[in-house]
Amino acid sequence: MIGDLFIVIRYFVISVIIVGALQVEMKGKSLEGHVTDWFYTSNVPQHIRTAAKGGALLIENGSQSTKRFFKDMFSSASGAVEKASR
Repeated sequence: MIGDLFIVIRYFVISVIIVGALQVEMKGKSLEGHVTDWFYTSNVPQHIRTAAKGGALLIENGSQSTKRFFKDMFSSASGAVEKASR
């Protein structure tokens, strides 16, 4: 229990140090500002968008396939029941 508390305190201190370091100004701009500018001018956002589009397409295709599977399964099962009842 005490060990868990020390882990939480240790990570809190590390977080405060990182946030403080990002606020240091270099060339009239904070380090956080430099990192943000670099991120938006790099190719990273394009790769993230491409991955997100692929994930959305995967979910859409998966849901359509699942709907089609169950529709076919239940329609063939209901057809068999209708034939058996005649």
